[in-house]
Amino acid sequence: MTKILKIAVIGSGTAGLAAAAQLKKDGHDTQIFERFEEPKPLGAGLLLQPTGLACLAKLGLDDKALQYGAQINNLYGRSANGTVVFDISYRNLKPHYFGLGIHRGALFTILYDEVLRLNIPIQTGCEIIDTNIQNDQRFITDRNSQEYGPFDLLIDASGMRSPLRKHGQIKLEKPYPYGAVWGVLEDPDQKFGTDYLQQRYDGAHVMIGMLAIGSEPHCNKKKCTFFWSLPPGGYEAWLDAGLDAWKKRVIDYWPEMEPFLHQFKKPDDLTFAQYSDIIMKRWHEDRLVFIGDAAHNTSPQLGQGANLGLADALVLSETLAKHADINAALGAYTKARKKHIYFYQIASRWLTPFFQSHYKLAGLIRDLSFGLLCKMPYVKTEMLRTLAGLKTGLFTHMNPGDWHKKYDLKKA
Repeated sequence: MTKILKIAVIGSGTAGLAAAAQLKKDGHDTQIFERFEEPKPLGAGLLLQPTGLACLAKLGLDDKALQYGAQINNLYGRSANGTVVFDISYRNLKPHYFGLGIHRGALFTILYDEVLRLNIPIQTGCEIIDTNIQNDQRFITDRNSQEYGPFDLLIDASGMRSPLRKHGQIKLEKPYPYGAVWGVLEDPDQKFGTDYLQQRYDGAHVMIGMLAIGSEPHCNKKKCTFFWSLPPGGYEAWLDAGLDAWKKRVIDYWPEMEPFLHQFKKPDDLTFAQYSDIIMKRWHEDRLVFIGDAAHNTSPQLGQGANLGLADALVLSETLAKHADINAALGAYTKARKKHIYFYQIASRWLTPFFQSHYKLAGLIRDLSFGLLCKMPYVKTEMLRTLAGLKTGLFTHMNPGDWHKKYDLKKA
């Protein structure tokens, strides 16, 4: 597409910032609308996979992410009965492959600074709640009934609670029963370790995790993200039980956590998070496209949210560059993203009950089978491809090297 498009991006999360930056670099006139008075990251830490890193590399930002984050080489999970559920390494897939644990604040800063460098306007304190078409152009309306436009294209990256999704073809929008509390812990001496995502389980009703995430902007202290799974209605019960009783329970499951937990002084030091399963028949309408969690929010069990959002931004840029007609480009975008997104939606929905549910049998099956599956060469490889964000189907996968050669799957 040679025409310069006027594009509105709703939301300054990972997907929105990446899309705005990539499309600005493609020569388009992009503008961001953000409901908060000051754009800010939400959440504690996340795991960038080779797919997400390849997308950042396309923007020229992966080296900055590497400066902040912690290179994750291994995933290890053990049940309360001593059974090893997971023990796998990215290097068993490719020697140069790894994940990157990174603070959400660091990833946000990297993308936000790039948006500022590109002089992309950001309208803050502006909550967009509706959109309409007039003369083949998009207009948007905020909560104060102020209208903005016209725009050639509207990108909704406003997250799982998007008010614009009513204009799309929603197939399913259902909250997950389980949630979690998340917090950030300092690990200046790196006693926990720098290259692991570790988890502990008790049946399917208890899941604890710890992920090294490197450092935040303007703070060199090394940190980790900690999470504790909560059942339906569990947040209120967690508050009522008190922090000391909860810490003792964590230490009973995972004694190595004792030196860290004193950093949580009050319940507000942890953030309660809930998730929804959002499935759309397609991710576009007339001059409107949904990306990131606005399009396909899932359980965080496979940790793919940010990676899928970054991929959305890159593929949207590619399809707009190839098609002269905007709606034809959006149709191509939906087609290009379908297999990748659908696989992770289905896989997350299938996997979650084995780690976050009240089903006793699910935990037993997991403990008896997952560790053995990790030792079977073919199954182990497919597990690693799933973790690395590469899968597009039961027997198919992508190569992030198609997005950036530094992360080529064919590389020795």
